[in-house]
Amino acid sequence: MRQINSRRERLDGSMKRVNSKLEHVVMKGDGSLRETLKELIKEMKDDLLKSVINIIEIVESKVFEKEQECDALRTLLKTMERKVNDKDEANDRLEEMVKKQEEKLKKLENETEQYSRRNNIKIRGIQDTDKKETALDSAKKVIMFLNEKGIANLNLSDIDIAHRLPNPLNKNRDIIVRFVSRLTRKTWMSNRRKLKSTGVFINEALTRLNLHVLMCIKKDE
Repeated sequence: MRQINSRRERLDGSMKRVNSKLEHVVMKGDGSLRETLKELIKEMKDDLLKSVINIIEIVESKVFEKEQECDALRTLLKTMERKVNDKDEANDRLEEMVKKQEEKLKKLENETEQYSRRNNIKIRGIQDTDKKETALDSAKKVIMFLNEKGIANLNLSDIDIAHRLPNPLNKNRDIIVRFVSRLTRKTWMSNRRKLKSTGVFINEALTRLNLHVLMCIKKDE
């Protein structure tokens, strides 16, 4: 704008010179008015053309500067977009890593839980008549029934704990039995075929996940 104002001042100066020449010619009265006007008009055209060219050059310079600013902003925007994309990819990789670690943790927790049940069995079908049945009562019922069926010759010292497992109706509850010895558990599991047609079943004490997998396998068979 400063340069444009400068060009405007130069144009005003040219107009003042024109007026001065015209006054001089009129006062002189020698008949050279036409030639003088031609010269003046030519000078005005030249000055005006120069001023217009200068203004155009100034505008073009400003436009060029703005274009450079726009290019810089576009470059910055692309850089920022690239960084955002890189960050998104890094987040995706991190989420994938977290997901894998969570899956590993679930697997480890399941394996740990299943290992903690290595001495356990689950018995289904032993009469359930007392809602307040104690752990000792459950253990005695298991030993009495299974000894009678020739599964194994057991006593209370072979059992660490035995108790009923709750269910929605709280009826015909299974009994979970934890043996002191894994060998004793193995004997029970190997002789469970003798319970055929008794309505009593001895099963592995599986975790919820392993039980779900087993049910899916049986469903596909």
